[in-house]
Amino acid sequence: MALKLMQEFGGQDLRVPKNPKPDHPIIKALGEEDGRAVCHFMADQAVYVPHARAGARRLSVLELTAGGRTRAEIARLLGVSTRHVRRLAKATDPRQDDLFRD
Repeated sequence: MALKLMQEFGGQDLRVPKNPKPDHPIIKALGEEDGRAVCHFMADQAVYVPHARAGARRLSVLELTAGGRTRAEIARLLGVSTRHVRRLAKATDPRQDDLFRD
């Protein structure tokens, strides 16, 4: 259910109603039974639904950069800003040790 919510509402704040109508977006995304269960569990809450695409975007930026694409081209292809492309390209993997650390 979490993946369905992320696919449908990723990157958004979502207000979960106590008693959703049949045409409510949560019901449409999850189906009647699962949608009502989520609404019952999270009634009257506002939640941020993460999109979980940052890792994939970073890899895409690195691959496209290695392929000779400019920041502007990469931003257009991925639907992000050039500033975000620059940040992703500069970000280091926290699992990777720095060989030149003092």
